Amino acid sequence: MTDDWNDNVDVLAAGAICPMRGCGEINFTYHSGNLHRLGVCYPLEFKCSRCGLDFATIDDDLLFHSIRREWLWAGNHSA
Repeated sequence: MTDDWNDNVDVLAAGAICPMRGCGEINFTYHSGNLHRLGVCYPLEFKCSRCGLDFATIDDDLLFHSIRREWLWAGNHSA
């Protein structure tokens, strides 16, 4: 089985805060850039990495939307 994830340049990232009371974890999901260019509005689905809650949200409730996947993976550095 081949991994085509790195070959797909149309993968975009979105981020949202978990709505579970007391959690507040920032979560990321990835989606196809093709649908966004067509103006399709649909809820994005997330699974919280902290509490495990599955939730969906629309564009108005996102922290960010349509950031290229490579920008998040560009190399995280800490001091």
